[in-house]
Amino acid sequence: MKNKQLVSMCIALALVGVVYLVGTEGNGEPQMIIGQEPLSDLPVEKIKSIQITSVNETSAILETLTLTRGKDAWIVGNGRDYPADTDRIERFVKEFTEMKVLRRVPASASQLGRIHLLDPAKGVTNTATQVTLLGDDAKAVYTLHLGKEISGPSDPSANTSVFGGGNFPDRRFVMINGNRETIAVVDQTFSNAKTTPSDWLNKDFFKIENPNSIAVTYAGTETTNSWKIAKEDVNGTEEWVLAGAKKGEKLDTTAAPTSPFSSPSFNDIADKQQAASLDANATKIEVGTSDGLQYMFTVSQKGADDDYTLKMDVNASFPEKRTPAADEKPEDKEQLDKDWDEAQAKLKAKLETENKFTKWSFQVGGYTVEPLLKKRGELLAKEDSGAIQPGGGSTTPLPPFKNLPPFQPNQGK
Repeated sequence: MKNKQLVSMCIALALVGVVYLVGTEGNGEPQMIIGQEPLSDLPVEKIKSIQITSVNETSAILETLTLTRGKDAWIVGNGRDYPADTDRIERFVKEFTEMKVLRRVPASASQLGRIHLLDPAKGVTNTATQVTLLGDDAKAVYTLHLGKEISGPSDPSANTSVFGGGNFPDRRFVMINGNRETIAVVDQTFSNAKTTPSDWLNKDFFKIENPNSIAVTYAGTETTNSWKIAKEDVNGTEEWVLAGAKKGEKLDTTAAPTSPFSSPSFNDIADKQQAASLDANATKIEVGTSDGLQYMFTVSQKGADDDYTLKMDVNASFPEKRTPAADEKPEDKEQLDKDWDEAQAKLKAKLETENKFTKWSFQVGGYTVEPLLKKRGELLAKEDSGAIQPGGGSTTPLPPFKNLPPFQPNQGK
């Protein structure tokens, strides 16, 4: 009986060993079997941070990007400490779990440069992009070296070089944990494996809706170019009006930026030097909305990279209860109260979300701020003595026709 139990135990242990060898190289490394996904069992939920290291092709400087899983979201490090694009990170990690081995490559140490798998910390050219997936206590779960991107053969049945065909890259050399025995060509290019921090930022931003007042205040010698416009009731119609308009001045509503920050975007988080440009010479922009939100912006002069540094603040003054309309029917009160409560809840959620942006200064392009950076004179309607007037023709009469020859019909020959 004991002998049978011993035999059964040996068989079980042997099976466990077989299973282990199928999934690993026998030394703990994933086995690179053609057609299989060597990292399909990657414990994604245990990854606490990601480091991407590569040599900058322009400056030849070694750069490292750090992404850290926070309590509520992933965070981009590198001096930014800003929420990351979680969808991008999840797609990036998923590429590792789903990558399939297309071909194993028994490469020697002298061949690593040819397939761009040299350690980026030890070289400048032909180096890999290193991706380190770290778990608890900052211990590496896997370190992957991403090498040269190559294209597959035009003819799938063709026996082409392991170093690629001539089409658009659709596969890449990889090596796991620095072990040359794991070098293979896989069906992913990992195009998102970049060390540029701005590529990984969550680009969601604020958005101003229903503006009813806009004020731009310039500093220093530019103070006289400051202006303010607001919506006012003009003969029963709500119109944009220039505040402090002098006699004969009228707002050109086609020139006025009456939809400020309707779809703003930012390029990056400002560093300390850029944030310091928000000094006494910065321009102030204030925008109020009919919903009770009040936005305040400080905008720098245009930088050398054509970006502006922008810092925002936002607050609100919401009514405590709804004011019924004069002609409101009693039977409509319940529904109107419900709609008003829902609208107020959305506004308060919007305020809470947009208040989070006040912690940082942003680098924004001209598209976001330049429509507002107009001088007061640019907003004034111009008098055009020759303009066609509605219903009245031109204000300047046309000269009379003189000494015109009589009309002669075309005579055929």
